[in-house]
Amino acid sequence: MNQHASDRRRGARVAIDRDIPELTLPVSATVQLLDISESGVLLASSQPLDVGRRAQLRTRIGAEPLTVLVEIRRVLPSQRHGPAAYRLGAEFVNLDEESRRKIEGFLRRQA
Repeated sequence: MNQHASDRRRGARVAIDRDIPELTLPVSATVQLLDISESGVLLASSQPLDVGRRAQLRTRIGAEPLTVLVEIRRVLPSQRHGPAAYRLGAEFVNLDEESRRKIEGFLRRQA
């Protein structure tokens, strides 16, 4: 069998010689929300994330769904053993008014 018969690609690949922006592949990770404030969250995770990495966090606070953009600011090893080996401190990025109201309302009800 010749080399071309075993190739499943429909077209030829072309190498990129020039500088291009870094690409990011979407990755999903399950984290546990440990605490929340008006400026950010503390998460427990089985895997570390790089400081400066941004991610979409989807959770519920009380009965309210919340989807926000966070930036990882701190990564520490957990004091506990098990699947949540890391603590991630994350700051909210460009929090919209509706999300801000949900968080503030939740924090008021917990006080």
